[in-house]
Amino acid sequence: MLLYNPSVFADRLRELRRGKGYSQLQLAHRAKCSRKTIIDLEAGENVSMYTVFRVLSALGMALEVVDNRIDLKSLADLVEHDE
Repeated sequence: MLLYNPSVFADRLRELRRGKGYSQLQLAHRAKCSRKTIIDLEAGENVSMYTVFRVLSALGMALEVVDNRIDLKSLADLVEHDE
């Protein structure tokens, strides 16, 4: 799943937390942050990246950055194959 903005990230984070059966407080303890931080994350508020990584780690997740730009060479190869 690609997450394009903070609100989509917030929704996904909430889903992951609930899927693990954690309360906001339980996740906060596991991530060594406050419950308020989890509330802020789930609301799409600004939280430090360091904290985001700790919370993701506490959920057993990782973050991958994907380049969504169009690869012109691959696009050209597809066009050549269609001709």
